[in-house]
Amino acid sequence: MKRKIFYGVPIYTMDPDRSIQQAVVVMNGEIEYVSANPNEAHTLYPDADLVELSGGCLIPGFVDAHLHLREYSILFKDFDLTSAVHGEELLSGVQSALSEKKKEEWFWAAGVAKHLLFSLRKEDIDTISPNNPVVLFASDISMAAANSIALAKAGIDQSRSDPLGGRIGRDSSGDPNGLLYDRAVELLRKALPEEKTKVVDSSIEKGLSKMLTYGLTTICDCSTQLGSESVRTLMKLLWKNRLKTRVVIMFGERDALRLGEIGFISHFGNDRLRMGGFFVSIDGSFSTLTAYMRSGYRGGSSNGLLLMDEEELSTVMRNQFSHYFWGAVQCVGDGANEIAMKVFNRIGSEVGVPRLLKRIDMACALNDGDIEAMSRNEVIPVMVPGHITTDRERAIRTLGADARLLYRFRSVLDSGAHLAFASDSPYASVNPLDGIYSAVERRGWGDGPELRFYPKESVSIAEAVYAYTMGSARACGMDTEVGSIELGKHADLVHLSHDIFSDDATSLKDARVLGVFVGGEPV
Repeated sequence: MKRKIFYGVPIYTMDPDRSIQQAVVVMNGEIEYVSANPNEAHTLYPDADLVELSGGCLIPGFVDAHLHLREYSILFKDFDLTSAVHGEELLSGVQSALSEKKKEEWFWAAGVAKHLLFSLRKEDIDTISPNNPVVLFASDISMAAANSIALAKAGIDQSRSDPLGGRIGRDSSGDPNGLLYDRAVELLRKALPEEKTKVVDSSIEKGLSKMLTYGLTTICDCSTQLGSESVRTLMKLLWKNRLKTRVVIMFGERDALRLGEIGFISHFGNDRLRMGGFFVSIDGSFSTLTAYMRSGYRGGSSNGLLLMDEEELSTVMRNQFSHYFWGAVQCVGDGANEIAMKVFNRIGSEVGVPRLLKRIDMACALNDGDIEAMSRNEVIPVMVPGHITTDRERAIRTLGADARLLYRFRSVLDSGAHLAFASDSPYASVNPLDGIYSAVERRGWGDGPELRFYPKESVSIAEAVYAYTMGSARACGMDTEVGSIELGKHADLVHLSHDIFSDDATSLKDARVLGVFVGGEPV
């Protein structure tokens, strides 16, 4: 492979010194040299191909430490409506895509801006699709719009009551109007037809390609099942040399234990596809008021739902670590996070238990003591900035003063703990720039300054990018290979249209990914 020199824009390396360089030399897919002087790099390597970049900046490839690959890929398989700005444009795009569908065949698409969904009713979709069931999902899957046929196939009629944590939109007569909110969206998702192998294969390949357009060069899939079609698809793509993204696969506790008993361990695989750790969830969510809280919710006696107590989690963790599978525990409420931290502390002090990577996914509500324990025990919180906009109103309403415990990015960094960011896609936008904006501004695009959620927990753009590169690489056990532009690492690079570090957060809205390089090669 020919040596290359990338130059022409500021290069933000995300190395320990957060240095800014001007040239990076790539050979055989790895970073061979980094320099503050492009002329020096060219002098040292006169035969190298020159890759001159124009405008913006160069950063390491983004790493998403927690998403759901199959769900994202299937939801976006028919059509991606992220770019739709007006209702007419949205419906026109859907109508055009429907021309490729057979009569009565399901059609669904995701990525719709919520303000566009709010303006829709089932009759609007019936007009363009009288014969096909159609479902349009919001970008975070917390809302959906459906036509009459889709509602009927999902069993959603006037007699269907609202599910726990969800709401069915209704007209003045009580009939469903086509809009579904929060957990009610699951009624539609469960009605979607099962996918055949060929469809899953093409959907996942398209999903990975879509993620690359956002600069995601490494992802961690947290919903993998042993023997599932998604695992086979990834292996087939690897075998055919078509797996461009680096993928870390997480397994549920039972699947991981089976693999461990056979002899597999975390990190087994290669630079494109490898085993991560085991994944277990011990509480619910804020959308259903089942996140396990120490003090409970306002207006009720419930503290939420605890799926696994301290002793049960200790047993699971000890078994997995003994088989050399590192662990990720999903905790939403501060009560759940407290239990997980106690277990990590116990496991870390036990003789004979291997010292492996430890992380808490979501880590939504954190008390000061838990944050200090994370730093002390080197537990990495994998947090989702994109959930700020979906959780803030409900948190303020149901938690009162305890809402301040949510999404404490600044407090985590100030404690000295490592911070990793993720999208939890498809439940929030997969675009890292959206997550970075939420982390910096504590609000979503288009929200006024009055909607900033506890702004004292804001982080800088540089800190947010670090959490989405080096921080997440560390959370995936890949910090020696990706996450920064340093000697010996894979040359996974993203060229952005704007130098987002030299301006305020508003520049993020206009920033676009101009180029993505995996192992120094354009993808």
